[in-house]
Amino acid sequence: MHYENEPHAHYLTFSCYNKLWLFKHPQLYDRFVKHLGRTRDRLAFKLWAFVVMPNHVHLLIYPNKIQISNILYAIKRPFSYQAAQYLEIHFTDVWKKIQVEHAGRTISGFWQRGGGYDRNIFGLDALRKNIQYIHFNPVRKGIVESPLDWKWSGAHFWEKNSSEPIPVDKPWFWKE
Repeated sequence: MHYENEPHAHYLTFSCYNKLWLFKHPQLYDRFVKHLGRTRDRLAFKLWAFVVMPNHVHLLIYPNKIQISNILYAIKRPFSYQAAQYLEIHFTDVWKKIQVEHAGRTISGFWQRGGGYDRNIFGLDALRKNIQYIHFNPVRKGIVESPLDWKWSGAHFWEKNSSEPIPVDKPWFWKE
């Protein structure tokens, strides 16, 4: 269930199927991040923070009157198809693990079913804490020593004002 309180940011988390580490290659991370950027541009939501982890994604967005379920659908569905094709070609053993029966046919389930986790963010302090939490996720998981060592996050924007790997939006009310 998504809580569509306006005008609030939303902290979203969604996981790979069965929490498997499905982002098996840098190319999959790159594809997802580019897709995220294109989806943000097309739907005109604000992307304030993100990180793509081996088995899940964290986003901090401001939806601009677009339903969260529509944003998640636009992000997850097209990428799921692309990622499954990539895994089938390059990581067949992993691809076999994501084959699921649905409505009488076998499909590739890259993402865990359901909407994931959604929380409304109220106030500047909560916003800061969530941005930090998102960007420090790879550090807490022991993957890297610094958020800047992880290529697939918005930490580069917040720490270095960099638009790599994709531009991140700064909240209009941010005073720093």
